[in-house]
Amino acid sequence: MKRERGLGLIELLVALAIGSVLIVGAVYVYSQSRSTYRVSDTVARLQEDARYAMSVIEPELQLAGYYGFSNSPDDFKFITGGSTSTFMSATRMMASRPAVVGLPSSYQTCGNNFAVDLVATVEGSNDAYTLACAPLAGVGGARPNTDTLTVRRAALAPQAVATAGRLQLLVSRLSPTNQFVYADGNLPASPALEPDTVQVRDLIVRSFYISRNSTGPLRVGLPALRVKQLVGNTFDDTQVMPGVEDLQVQFGIDTGDYNNDGLIDAGLDTDGNGIPDAPRGIATRYVDADALPAGFQVVAVRVWLMMRSSQFEAGFQDSRQYDYAGKSVTPNDGNRRMLVSRTIQLRNSRQL
Repeated sequence: MKRERGLGLIELLVALAIGSVLIVGAVYVYSQSRSTYRVSDTVARLQEDARYAMSVIEPELQLAGYYGFSNSPDDFKFITGGSTSTFMSATRMMASRPAVVGLPSSYQTCGNNFAVDLVATVEGSNDAYTLACAPLAGVGGARPNTDTLTVRRAALAPQAVATAGRLQLLVSRLSPTNQFVYADGNLPASPALEPDTVQVRDLIVRSFYISRNSTGPLRVGLPALRVKQLVGNTFDDTQVMPGVEDLQVQFGIDTGDYNNDGLIDAGLDTDGNGIPDAPRGIATRYVDADALPAGFQVVAVRVWLMMRSSQFEAGFQDSRQYDYAGKSVTPNDGNRRMLVSRTIQLRNSRQL
């Protein structure tokens, strides 16, 4: 009679060893796949957030200096009571000039003539928050060593009527050098409103900055891109995107040095003031926001956004050195980051 035999101890141990190796391998592959997925998901979120944040800033810069039927801020005059016999020209509405007479104090909360400084179609501050109006309470203030960026323009859609308590522009296609700014809702007797030639448009003023903390469901310690914007007669403060750790900007100016020899090209500075007489709209030099020389045309803005993940990642340390906008940063922490940059050509903006 044939005898039946089971597994011996040695065979059982070998089987257990092989099974253990297979299980360990399967667990390792699963763990690595999960880790890879988590990293890929974090990077994808950073990319998506960066695209959104940039998609908010870019159109504003492209429209900077768009004032309805004019892109020349010198054409505008501030009036009150609908009277055009007395007015303040655009050069008298600059931040460096005395406060505009007749402009309610609510429009001055972010700085002297901040809301009506039409000449400064784009402006900014370098590594500091310089607006007189404080960041929104509860966000921990502005993040140190980050820039601000301010854009001024007209709204795209005209308004049917003038509205008191709102900064508005009266723009005329037929009289481009005779445009008006007002805040009391009183229009001059002429020109009369016409759908295609004489319109009322709201004045848009928006300032982007970085706060220490974000609002909403995310936690304290996560910085955010925010915007202060003129809404009615006050400046509203709104979160654009959490996870933006740094905003840096540089302005591209047309120096008239198109052959890169460090001098204005021959024949382009007949009055000898160091400023090209007829700039071509080519950015030949980029400067920080606080180093913008007076009189030069701003033709482009270079924007950097440093995106940061919302959570620390175990076993990861961001020891990479990021070099951008004249600064060098090595975080040395457990957050993943992504640096994005874009150079945006300005269609209307001028700095006079």
